[in-house]
Amino acid sequence: MEFITGKVSIMMPVFNGEKYIESAITSILDQTYQDWELIVVNDGSTDQTTTILDRFQDGRINIIHQKNQGEAVARNTALSSMNGEFLSFLDADDLYFPGFLESMTGFLSNQPAIDACYCDGWYIDTQDIILTQLSGQRRGPFEGDIFEPLIRASDVFGPPTCTLIRRKLVHEHQIQFDPRIVIGPDWDFFIKVAQFSKWKYLDYQGVKYRVHQTNITLTTSSSIRRESLAICRENAIRNVRFQDCAEEVKYYVFYDLLINILFDQPERLNAWLLSENFKSLSSKNKAKLLRLSAAELISGKKAIPLANAWLMDSLSLNRRDMKTFFIYNLNKFAPNLCQKILFKRHNSVQSAHNSPFKITAK
Repeated sequence: MEFITGKVSIMMPVFNGEKYIESAITSILDQTYQDWELIVVNDGSTDQTTTILDRFQDGRINIIHQKNQGEAVARNTALSSMNGEFLSFLDADDLYFPGFLESMTGFLSNQPAIDACYCDGWYIDTQDIILTQLSGQRRGPFEGDIFEPLIRASDVFGPPTCTLIRRKLVHEHQIQFDPRIVIGPDWDFFIKVAQFSKWKYLDYQGVKYRVHQTNITLTTSSSIRRESLAICRENAIRNVRFQDCAEEVKYYVFYDLLINILFDQPERLNAWLLSENFKSLSSKNKAKLLRLSAAELISGKKAIPLANAWLMDSLSLNRRDMKTFFIYNLNKFAPNLCQKILFKRHNSVQSAHNSPFKITAK
């Protein structure tokens, strides 16, 4: 694998990006830092994307055409075709400010102990009108080892456009995008990167991230979005560093997976409740999650015997939990009333739930 010192390899997956891709590529051509290569992966576009791409004759632009296989596969194709020292991201509807690459590479080139950096930027609309700063939708900023805050939720960066990574780290650890994840494969990718890297935040606006009605977040069905979230969470829990996270973070991740995402999938829920990672939680948190998981099944009239078994397990871990005691007995003696009460609670919780992908996934 070749690594050309100083060169930035920019990945740009695109599917039917005719409306904005010319502006996106132009923002790369306008960079004050010119040592870059752009890997455009045309993922089976059926609009005028291919015609527009053919207009660019710059030798630094490498256009790869493939049948439509999804964002993650397109990003992996780009990864396998790079030779730069640094890895950068630009979606076909987003923009770099002219000094973005110069600022980011200049920093990493002079900080050998830092593996990656990220900056601020702006959300823009379809007319390039600035809406709000990326940092307004983030926690942090976080620096150094950011694995724990990133595994908690995806709002550390927002879009990957604002990041720059030493590509050697990605190559050495064979990090790729999970093709099963339709929404948010970048979050899963960055969790994998974060387990090996040290980060720095650069406080300036370097990118523009476009919000519009054809963002994949808005056009993909809720079931596919939820499955992508589930896979991201499951991958995170399986990560070798998950057990080293604070108890509060591990509880948050399991709560999101079990209660917000898998609430109507009893077999999958049960597998995680029997897992070694779940067993490593404190007795109090295991008891609470068992009770909440059981309540979700009862509210949907699903796998009631399994729900009752979880309630009993919960009581064995925390006999003083009156909520569990109440639900168990109410479901035993007045199951219809119990279901109605829990169904009402489920709807109120789900309507208030905020996805960790927020508005930044595409």
